[in-house]
Amino acid sequence: MVFIADYEDAYRVYRLTKDNRVQLLAGEEVRARNRPWAFLFRLSALVADGAGSIYCVSSAEEDYVLRLQMPAAWSAAASVGAAAPPGFLGLGQLALPAAAEAEVDPAHGPAEVTLVRSPQPAVPGQAWVPSRRAPWQPGFLAMASHTAIYRTRRPASGAEGGDGGPDAEAGPELWVGAEDEEGTVDGQGQAARFHSICGMVADASGVLYVLDYGPVQGGKRAGAIRRVASDGTVTTVISGLPQGCREPAILPNGRLAFCSAHPPSLTVLDLGLKLPHPRPPPTPKPVGPLPRTLAVDLGALLDGQPEGSWDVTIVVGDCRFPAHRLILSARSDYFRHRLTLDTFADGAAAELSLPDADPDAFELLLRYIYTGAADIPPALAPAVAVLADRLLLPLLCADAQAAVLSAVTAESVAESLLWAERLGGGFSGLLSSLKAWFLEHFEEVHEAAPGSLERLSAESPKLMVELHLGVARSAKRQRTGGS
Repeated sequence: MVFIADYEDAYRVYRLTKDNRVQLLAGEEVRARNRPWAFLFRLSALVADGAGSIYCVSSAEEDYVLRLQMPAAWSAAASVGAAAPPGFLGLGQLALPAAAEAEVDPAHGPAEVTLVRSPQPAVPGQAWVPSRRAPWQPGFLAMASHTAIYRTRRPASGAEGGDGGPDAEAGPELWVGAEDEEGTVDGQGQAARFHSICGMVADASGVLYVLDYGPVQGGKRAGAIRRVASDGTVTTVISGLPQGCREPAILPNGRLAFCSAHPPSLTVLDLGLKLPHPRPPPTPKPVGPLPRTLAVDLGALLDGQPEGSWDVTIVVGDCRFPAHRLILSARSDYFRHRLTLDTFADGAAAELSLPDADPDAFELLLRYIYTGAADIPPALAPAVAVLADRLLLPLLCADAQAAVLSAVTAESVAESLLWAERLGGGFSGLLSSLKAWFLEHFEEVHEAAPGSLERLSAESPKLMVELHLGVARSAKRQRTGGS
C-alpha cells in the first residue's frame, strides 16, 4: 500500500491500494474543532507505523506532527497477505481519477487525526522506528529538531497528553542529542551532538540513519550520515556528502538513497545494511480479554506486565532483550549454566551478551522460551535452528529444521545441503532428508539450477559423489523394476 501527499487546490493525503484504487485518507480540513492544527498545510515527512497510522508534518507558521489513523476496515484489509514494513512513504503529485473522488467528501476524508507534538519552529525529519525488543510490541515515532531527536510512543486509548487535549498523544521525550547545542560529536544518548539535521529514516531492524550537515566551511556545508542504534549510540557512518541532500530512504535492496535538488540528483550508498527477515502477517487480535492460560500469562510477563519485573538483559548485536533469570534457567539448559555464578564469571551480571547470534532469531526464540510456541518464518528458520541448537533447545531446533525442509526448492536445495553438512551433529537427520529430497527431484534441480550442481561439486566433492551414486542407483532401480 502506498500513501501520497498531494496538492492541487488543497492539501490531501491519499492511499493507493494493491488493485490500483485511489482513496482519500485525509482532506485539507481534517477537523472542525477550531484548533490551529485542524488543517493540512504544506505536508512533509510521511511515515507509516505498519499498524494503520500515518504520521506527517503539517507546516503553517509552525510545524505540527499529526497522526492520521486509517479506518478499521482499511487496516483489516491491509493486513491480508504479507505484512508491509513500516517506513518512509514520500511526497508527490497525483492525478486522481474521477471515480475515486466521488467515494469520499474531498474536504475531510475518513481518517481520525491526532496531534502528536506541540508546535515547533521546525521539524526537519521524522521516522517510525520499529521495535527490536520484539515484533509483537509497537515501536516509536522519532522526531527531529535541528540538533536533537525525540521519541514518542502511542499512548493507551483514552490517554491525554501534550497541548492538544484529549486527542493528543503523550509528549515526546528527548532521546539523543541536545536542543540548541550544535556539534558533530558521536556518543550515546544525550551526550551526542548534531549540527543541522535535514532528514532521517529507520530500517526494519530499528536502526536510525540521520542526515546531518556541519557548519559552513568555504561557502559550503558538508553532510554526514549518522547512525543511531537502538540503545541511542550515535556513530558517524560516512561524511563529506555534497550540500543539498535531503529525503533519505532505504531501498528494498538495502541501500541508502537520498535526493538533491541543486543539481537534481539521486545518490545511492551501499552501507552493508542487513535486510530484515520477512515476517508473516500479524495475527488478528481476539475480541475481548485473552483466556488466562499459562502461555498467555508468561507472554504478558515477557511483554513487561508488570512493568520493570525483568532482572537480566540479553544483548544481541544492537538489540537488548529484558528477561527473567528464573524463566530462562528453567526453560534452557544453556541459560541454567550461563546464569550460575559458579560456572561463568558474568553469571550474576545484569547484562549477558550473545555474540554472533541473529537478533531476529533470538527474539523468536525468547518468546518460545516463555510461551512454548513459535511461528517460524521459512526465511528465518536456518538462523533459528542454529541458535536453538546452540542454546540447547532441541524441540525448537527440530521445528526449525522441519521448516527448512518444508521450504526447500530446486533452486535452494544445494545451499541447504552444504549448510546442513557444515553443521553436522544434530543436523545429520536434516541432511539425510535433504539428500532424499534431492534424489527425488534431481531432474528438476538439474533443469532449474544447474549452477548449484557445480557449486556442490566445488565445495563438497564427497557429498556430490554420494548424490550422483544415489541418482545412479535410483535410475537402475527404475530400469530393473525396483529389483
